[in-house]
Order: sequence, then C-alpha cells, then structure tokens
Amino acid sequence: MKKSLLWEVIAGFSSQEVRDFRRFLRSPYFNTREDLPVIFEYLAENKSRNPPPRTEVFQAIFPGKDFTKTEIRLLLSYLFRLVEQFLIIEENKKNTVGEKQTLLAVYKNRNLTRHLRKTLKQTEKMHTGAGQRHPEFYLEKYYLEREEYLLQTKEGRTQELNLQNLEDNLDAAFISFKLRQACIARSHEAVYNTHYDTRLIDLLLSAAQEENFRKVPAVAVYFLCYQALYHAPTDENFRRFREKLIEVTPDFPQEEIRTLLLLALNYCIKKINKSESLYLQEALDLYRTGLDNDLLLENGYLSRFAFNNIVGIALRLGEFTWTENFVKTKQNALPAHDRAAAFHLNSARLEYARRRYDNALLHLQKSDYRDSINNMTAKILQMKIYCETREFSLLESHLNSMEMYIRRNKKISYHYENWRNIIRYTRRLAEVNAFDKNALEKLRKEIETEEILTEKKWLRKQIEKL
Repeated sequence: MKKSLLWEVIAGFSSQEVRDFRRFLRSPYFNTREDLPVIFEYLAENKSRNPPPRTEVFQAIFPGKDFTKTEIRLLLSYLFRLVEQFLIIEENKKNTVGEKQTLLAVYKNRNLTRHLRKTLKQTEKMHTGAGQRHPEFYLEKYYLEREEYLLQTKEGRTQELNLQNLEDNLDAAFISFKLRQACIARSHEAVYNTHYDTRLIDLLLSAAQEENFRKVPAVAVYFLCYQALYHAPTDENFRRFREKLIEVTPDFPQEEIRTLLLLALNYCIKKINKSESLYLQEALDLYRTGLDNDLLLENGYLSRFAFNNIVGIALRLGEFTWTENFVKTKQNALPAHDRAAAFHLNSARLEYARRRYDNALLHLQKSDYRDSINNMTAKILQMKIYCETREFSLLESHLNSMEMYIRRNKKISYHYENWRNIIRYTRRLAEVNAFDKNALEKLRKEIETEEILTEKKWLRKQIEKL
C-alpha cells in the first residue's frame, strides 16, 4: 500500500476522526458490509508505521485464506469511497451556509416554495452575520440574491425586483476575484521565468476606484495590493496596502489573510534583493505578525522558504539572540523531511554572523541541501568563509562549482541574475591587486551601481578590508 491514496488519508486521521469514521462505518445507511470495518481497524491501528503490503492486510483480515489481488483491491476501493463520503460530510458540517444552500437546492427541486422561502431568509441572515467580506462572500451573496429573484418572478412580482443587488454583488465578486488572481499571477512571474496574460486589468483597476467599489473590502484590498506591488510600486502605496491589510483582517478568513501577507512579503523580499534595505524591517515585522497569528503555517507546517527568509532578514538586522531562539524553537514547525537541512543551514548562517567560522562549516557539512535555493545559500556562505579566511585556492574551485550549478538552474529568474553577480564580483575581489587603489575604487563603484546584488554590503566590506 506504499502509494495507496486510502492509506495516505487514514494515516493522517486524528484520533477523533478515527472514532467518528468508526461510527460512520457502523451505520447501515452508509455501509452494510461487515469486512470494511475490520479492514479499517487494522489500517487505523497501524497508521503510525510504514504502509503495510496488501498481502499483509489481506492475511490479517482473512487468516489462512488464499490471497487474491482483485478481492483486496475491490475491498480497499469500497473503503476509500466511504472515506471520501465521510470527509465530504465532515467538511460540510463546518460550512453551515453551504449546508443551507444545498437545502435550498433540495427544496427548489421538490417545488416546496414555503420551505424555500424560510430557508432562504435563514441563509441570508447567517451569510450576512458571518462577518467575512472576502471575494467568495460576494459570489455566495450573488447566488442567494439570484434565488430571491427567481422566487420573486415565480410569485408573479414585476416591480421592485432585486436586480440591482444581483448586479452589485456579481460585479464585486468578479472584480475582487480577478484582482486577486492578477496579484497572484504577478507574484509568480516575479519568481519564475514566465508570463501570464491578465486580461481586463486596466478596466478592473479603473472600476475598483469608483466610490461604490472602494467601500467593498475585497475589491479595495486587492486593488491596493496590485497597485502597490505591481502597477505603481512606491513606498506610499505599499504603506496604504499594508494599512488596508490590517483593516480587513477581521473580515477575511485566515487563509485569505495568509495569501495577502505572503504577497506583501514577496514584494519586500524582491525589494531586499535589489538592496533596498529599508524593507528589511518591514519584512521582519510582517513575518512576526504571521508567526504570532499562525498565518505562515500551511497544513500545520512552516515552509522552509519562510524559515530561511526569516533567519536571513533577522541576521541582516543584527537580531542574533532572537534568531537563535527562533531556529531552536521553530524547527519543529517544519515538515520532517526539511527539518535537518533547515536547522543546520540556518545554524551555520547564525554561526557565520557571529564569526564562528569552524562551527558554521561543521553545520554546513551535516545536511544534504537538495533544494536549489538552500543549496546556493549554503554555497554562498561557504564562499564567504573561504574569502574571509583567505583560502583563495579553495575559493576559486568553489566559485567554479557554483557557476556550473547556476547554469543548470536558469529558470529561477531574478535569483539566477543575483547569484551570477555574486560569483562574478567575488572572483574579481579575489583577483584584484590590493595595492592598486584605482582598481579597488573602480570595483567598488561597479558593485555600488549593480542593481541586482544581495551581497553588495558584504562585498563592499571586503574591499574596505583590503
């Protein structure tokens, strides 16, 4: 069952979910087979171990019976179908408005107008009282208004129809959805070497500035996001977006706020990569907000990218004690397969910042950095240590290795350009005549004017040492 979809779901069940599904299987409405509960019990009891082979599962349930691949495949398929049905029911229980909308469809199909009218009023009240105004809110509101409109026309009303409400909610939903998607597309473009055709964007930006749409939280925040990060990126526009993000936080679900926070962070990191150091503190403040409110967690885990960025930014701000505490206390928030590499890499970065070079190299040797960005971060750190300890023969060999590596990873967009510049200027630094003041000054000026160079400060410091 190594690649079994069923096993992956059951292995992820909480203790409560195991108990609930056990009751689900006992209900004759959902299941009349006696063998499926037996299979589930065996899988649930063993979910903390490696996936058992199907032959083992079969023998545990039917001891002494000859194994047949077809029979066990069918049984597991039946069980998986019931698992999915259970998950749908459990998810629907969390969405009371969604349950009411399903009930509306039932009453509509059965032509039970009185039931439909009563349920519609209840659903509208619940929907409005939910307190959330993200893009999905306006789409759901549109569907509710549409049900109201269909009821009005069915009852023979020809005046005072709710057509304006239909228009307003559909417009709010469409504009906010499109602006959100445009922000996500532009963010992805900034990291990967690709382009997305965001149609109607100019019309959407114009519409979003109309007075009635400025009052719609979902439209307003994504308009300011797009304006600040991509259309007219200025410090003032970023400030306005950040303030609006804080303002709408109570009106949006946590996942939506997380998306907006990550968009803001991606922008800050892009600015930092262009040596705009004012955004270091902005980024760390946003990260701390995300950590304090669990906004950076995805499926319960902190990504290695966020972990690395937080450490890098905190170190550049000189927050050594905070960084040490963060690395030690937050490493367990990482997925298990990323934990060791992230811990050792970032411990090495901290030791390097404290000038404990031997400790830093020891940490770098303790893990395999399979991710390209982690790999290059480790390589750059090793490069700095060789340079600062005057190990120039090791440095030259190491720079050649780095150069070969990035040639195989050109799809990393601005990372590629930044890494190429770091290697080029470090090599020139190692080769420059330390007694030639004109050559040193020329190199310093070229480094200062280089637009994409995250290690500008470090390179400048090495020239000053010479």
